[in-house]
Amino acid sequence: MTKRNLALFINAVLCTGLLANYAQASQGATKPNVVIILADDLGYGDLGVYGHPVVKTPNIDKLAKEGVRFTQYYAPAPLCSPSRAGLLTGRSPFRTGIRSWIPTSKNVALGRNEKTIASYLKDQGYDTAVMGKWHLNAGADRHDQPQAEDAGFDYTLVNAAGFVTSDLDKAKERPRNGVVYPNGFYRNGKPLGTVNQISGEFVSQDAINWLTNKKDNNPFFMYVAFTEVHTPLASPRKYLDMYKDFMTEYERQHPDMFYADWTDKPYRGPGEYYANISFMDAQVGKILEKIKSMGQEDNTIIVFTSDNGPVTREARKWYELNMAGETDGLRGRKDNLWEGGIRVPAIVKYGKHFTPGSVSDTPVSGLDILPTIAELTHFSLPNDRVIDGESIVPVLKGNSLERHKPLLFAIDMPFQDDPTDMWAIREGDWKMIFDRDSKPKYLYNLKDDRGEVVNQLGKQPALEKKMIAEFESYKYSIEHDSLMKARGEKPEPVNWN
Repeated sequence: MTKRNLALFINAVLCTGLLANYAQASQGATKPNVVIILADDLGYGDLGVYGHPVVKTPNIDKLAKEGVRFTQYYAPAPLCSPSRAGLLTGRSPFRTGIRSWIPTSKNVALGRNEKTIASYLKDQGYDTAVMGKWHLNAGADRHDQPQAEDAGFDYTLVNAAGFVTSDLDKAKERPRNGVVYPNGFYRNGKPLGTVNQISGEFVSQDAINWLTNKKDNNPFFMYVAFTEVHTPLASPRKYLDMYKDFMTEYERQHPDMFYADWTDKPYRGPGEYYANISFMDAQVGKILEKIKSMGQEDNTIIVFTSDNGPVTREARKWYELNMAGETDGLRGRKDNLWEGGIRVPAIVKYGKHFTPGSVSDTPVSGLDILPTIAELTHFSLPNDRVIDGESIVPVLKGNSLERHKPLLFAIDMPFQDDPTDMWAIREGDWKMIFDRDSKPKYLYNLKDDRGEVVNQLGKQPALEKKMIAEFESYKYSIEHDSLMKARGEKPEPVNWN
């Protein structure tokens, strides 16, 4: 080889190496951001794109046109705390130490040895932030319990436990009048007191501020958990006026009366509920527009969904009066294992990686979000714990998905006069619900019986035997979970009384 050819060869090798290094650097710089937007108690039929005949949700509808919309997406549980635990960990909520919603003062919280989506992405160099409802412990003032910062979040603005509180709760006179401004938020562990913004605006603005103030080029994970449309409802006048035709005359005469003082008053109509959905939709739009203005729209994985089914007009508690959640005809509501309690809206968008406007009827679960993000952001899940979810990237790309185990749902509510059933399992088109003694109670073919009307238990012996065996195996795995045992926990139900 001549000196000239040798020089050319060396130069080519060096250039190839430099290009490889540049490609690696570029790949790192363009690692996708991840944003999860979670609504609270939003029903399957509560959005325009999911068929609501009245409510206007232009921003979420647009997101669906640009992404993949699911028609059989299931929340991990029919109540907020366990559902959020499942979403963030990819593990059945019972494994995480959270079996039902967490009342204040109870010694219940997300297990310290659990890892969340934020934990994993933080390990990958992501900046992480949470804004909104946390409810994975009994309060932000509980120093004996893990907080959001212990779950991988660098920045936290959380309403730690339960729904949005208000100074109106403390007023002794009745009826009480005024806007519901939240007083339960903590920023990075410090209480903020009453803030003079309605919760949704406060949360969306904080999310926008965090994105604006990011000083580095690290990819980001942002978990925005709105308190809307959980009671107490609070929406600006602009949105209330949009639905004034759906409010009763009594409500229009008393527009600022605190909803908790309506227990002996006339029905106020669904207008306030409709307004709150549109108000929440506008906050979603603000966040999406901010991401677009940053030039990150095509490089951001966006997940929008709800933590559980809605509070319908079937009020079960005084604070549920005058709600109007829709399930699109599905049986049940929040806090039970019928489809209306666990099937919720879900939309996933990732730039042009997925076919815009796609609709999938493949059954998927909130437990699948973590494995899906792991695949899309290229990190491996640990082998020291059971991850119950499975990546749904094939579905997002328009392909079929072969699950390795059935979908499982569970809720522990022993404190009611009529306790809910505890378990449900879905295998293909079939769904079986089990009572609190783990005995099969209902069997439905959801393809033929969307409303869960015809109980086929006792009519499908071979199928029933298979599903019961799958359930018992799954339940055994949960009760002998290694992380739960390491925490010294037992699977007995918590006494909430």
